[in-house]
Amino acid sequence: MKKIHIIGTGGTIAGKMSHGGYDAGQVSIKSLVESLPELKTYADLDYEQFCNIGSQDMNETIWLNLAKRINILFADDRYDAIVITHGTDTMEETAFFLNLTTHSPKPIVLVGSMRPSDAPDADGPANLIMAVKTAASDEAMNREVLCCLGQKIFEAGSVFKFDTHAIDAYASVEPGYGLPHNVDTGFNIESIESLPKVGIIYGYGGCSTLPLQAFIDANYDGVVLAGVGGSNFYYDVMMLAEEAVKRGMKIVRSSRVPFGGVYTEGGEVDDNKFGFIAAQSLNPQKARILLMLALTQTTDTEKIRGYFNIHNT
Repeated sequence: MKKIHIIGTGGTIAGKMSHGGYDAGQVSIKSLVESLPELKTYADLDYEQFCNIGSQDMNETIWLNLAKRINILFADDRYDAIVITHGTDTMEETAFFLNLTTHSPKPIVLVGSMRPSDAPDADGPANLIMAVKTAASDEAMNREVLCCLGQKIFEAGSVFKFDTHAIDAYASVEPGYGLPHNVDTGFNIESIESLPKVGIIYGYGGCSTLPLQAFIDANYDGVVLAGVGGSNFYYDVMMLAEEAVKRGMKIVRSSRVPFGGVYTEGGEVDDNKFGFIAAQSLNPQKARILLMLALTQTTDTEKIRGYFNIHNT
């Protein structure tokens, strides 16, 4: 049987009902695994509690430490795959980060639920079983980091959460960022203790310049503009973004629209003139992750564009 290590990080799958709602990250990974003896029929399992939080509290420090932990686990060749229990709110971000920072072709599957563990209609058990079965399959080798929800499997580069309540709350954009995690791809973060500071600004009619000015004043290294349509932005914001680039800030244009992507060609914004970077198929939250990691390697705009381009071919 395949040897699989399960890492618990919390989320609704480890939640308990409370006050007419629920509290995430209340149940241990030990309890979750031991409540499902069926799991042992699919793989030889062990587990660890890495953290126990709602995924709205996931952050860059946890991402770095989790990626380093996974690289250590795979380095000694004891494990054939890793499954990570995780909240659904930021699972796509964690999966994307791990896809760029873990260096083994072995499967990594993140799994969550939309109902807490003690709900009458809890969906976590079936999802966890699906995640373990997927991680144990040969077909999961040499793929992107995977996410499991609604008993469906999604890849890190294309998955996003489109519904706040539905059991099947995940969908995929058109594949455009296919980059299987393995020894030959991604970023080496072993000596990195903190990531460059990158924020996101959401576009809307009459958008204020205050958020971008705040990031500039706070000496952020980069900002992702979640623009309207094909990543257009209110004129005043665009002019301030141009000034920010001249001061050394990196500006990536993404969109608040989930489908279609943002590209330099065919749009209203001249990225080459303004020094902006097109996010291509990446949504704002994933573009932010790629920009943070790219900035650990270079501050050259053309080279950073290359990171966004190479994974969309």
